[in-house]
Amino acid sequence: MGCASVLPSLVTTTNTPSSPRVFAVIAGGGTAGHIIPALAIAEQLVDRGRSPRSIAFVASRRPSDERLLSGSDYPRLLLDVDGLQRSVAPKALWRSLLALPKLLIATARATRQFRLWRPRVVVSVGGFASEPAVRAAGALRIPVVVVSYDQHPGLATRRQARKAAAVATAFAGSALPGAKHTGAPVRNSVRRLLRNSAADETARATAAAIFGLDPARRIVVVMGGSLGSKVVNDAIEGFVRKHSTRRDLAVLHLAGERYMSSDFTAPAGAALQYVRRASHDNMADVWQIADVTVCRAGASTIAELITVGSAAIVIPWARAADDHQRINAQWLSDNGAAVMVEEDELATAFDGRLLTVLDDAVVRERLAAKSYALGALNRSSAIGSLIESVAR
Repeated sequence: MGCASVLPSLVTTTNTPSSPRVFAVIAGGGTAGHIIPALAIAEQLVDRGRSPRSIAFVASRRPSDERLLSGSDYPRLLLDVDGLQRSVAPKALWRSLLALPKLLIATARATRQFRLWRPRVVVSVGGFASEPAVRAAGALRIPVVVVSYDQHPGLATRRQARKAAAVATAFAGSALPGAKHTGAPVRNSVRRLLRNSAADETARATAAAIFGLDPARRIVVVMGGSLGSKVVNDAIEGFVRKHSTRRDLAVLHLAGERYMSSDFTAPAGAALQYVRRASHDNMADVWQIADVTVCRAGASTIAELITVGSAAIVIPWARAADDHQRINAQWLSDNGAAVMVEEDELATAFDGRLLTVLDDAVVRERLAAKSYALGALNRSSAIGSLIESVAR
């Protein structure tokens, strides 16, 4: 089959194929962990006076990208791209085999679209979905800003940083060339959140009502990343069973879409409040009520955690690429900003460590204060400023 016959099935045309010149293209996707930082960067540029119509997105055709970008005013180009698979299963091998031709076709599509958009800068948030846009930018001599929000940047980020006009990093001391410590990109609704103040009690009550929770209780928010996590779910379900008589506690469990078929509920007659949801798009509602957070250590989650300053139990995903989640979690733990529990410790240590944080106000407040201090740059608009300077 020739390229001409493959092309129509591999790309989705932009919602504005003849768009006027845009200021910036933000590229990346495949998971919420890429799209949410991308949206946060767009918000910073809008805050600096750019029209939403002058900020375009290049993302993947995966449902998570389409859902998170839907309803926005941003022009976008969605491409069928894929990364190399770690598995040697037949389906994974076939996906890896198709990854290169998909990349070449997607790069050609991005190049044609960039000639229409004529962006002054391309911003990469990493991942395989950013590759076509960065390659197109190189061919058209458009400057690239690479945004790295992991302690250990991924392969695409490391490769792209070598030729980037600027590199914005979430963590100080990055080994990436030309790295500038700007903090991580975080959505405006989260950056501007004020917690634990008398003036904010109404906001907490409003957010708790969205989930049917009592704001007077200590609320544990549990989330296993954009796809959910069985081991995290198992750990909190065991905790709920064991401590169902606690009238002072509530649990909001964002279990992930693929785990919503579970029939788990709190035991009959439980005093502890338990609410299970697949996810929640407006994370400001979630962070508003989180007295203690149980979470993975993905970059987006950690960025929001330290932006709002929540006491946390952090469970790094043991199979994350380059062990980057454990590195993120260790950074928090070393700075006194979270309690880290490894996956192989969940059966023996999770319950006790969560109770220690829940039942000791001093521990809770100390973790939250240390976390908030680490997030100072995240609450700034340093990334937007860097992008503007490169575009000039």
